[in-house]
Amino acid sequence: MRDGDNNCTIKVKADYEGISRDERRKAARKLAGAITHALRSCGEVSVRCFGYASIGKGAKALAIAREFMAEHGLSMYCAPAFIDADMDDGHRTGLCYASFSEEGVVDIQEKMKSAKELRVKSDPTDMDSESKKVAVRQLAGSVANALREVDGVQVRCIGMASIGKAVKALAIARGFVAVQGRDLYCTPVFIDAEIQGEERTGIAFFVFTGG
Repeated sequence: MRDGDNNCTIKVKADYEGISRDERRKAARKLAGAITHALRSCGEVSVRCFGYASIGKGAKALAIAREFMAEHGLSMYCAPAFIDADMDDGHRTGLCYASFSEEGVVDIQEKMKSAKELRVKSDPTDMDSESKKVAVRQLAGSVANALREVDGVQVRCIGMASIGKAVKALAIARGFVAVQGRDLYCTPVFIDAEIQGEERTGIAFFVFTGG
């Protein structure tokens, strides 16, 4: 995987309350353009997010940026990690998509066909914080265990809450596979799914490991 000499940082702000679907799409594409520019300039970029809405927006923008990068003959990958920051409302823990590019275009959709599938459900609204932590670690364990058996896993999410839960789990799973001398990488792609008879668009993370 590429180690760039320079690093760019992009902070993702959650969309304002009441934003229209059109405006939300424009905001995601604008963010994707900024990520693409940073990747082409620096080779890597830290996409920093705080809160599920920000994490979900970042994942969608990265999925678009992956398509933009492919137009330039480049592939894009991410390594998720926890981050801490002092903010106006106090000390907060967030997530960073440490993203980088490589020469050549990899057909992720084709790779996903043979990948083990894990579906992420958002937690019930009345679930307490401790139970949520347990659920995230269980998902992280499922990802890490699957990666011991297969070359790739697709983690499928519908909705911001499930995306946020998935990325937290991937950051934890990254620590689980690190003890084996490997690192965990992923790339987000858009997916379509039918939920209770309704067609929904979501995000799937194609997850794999490297030395």
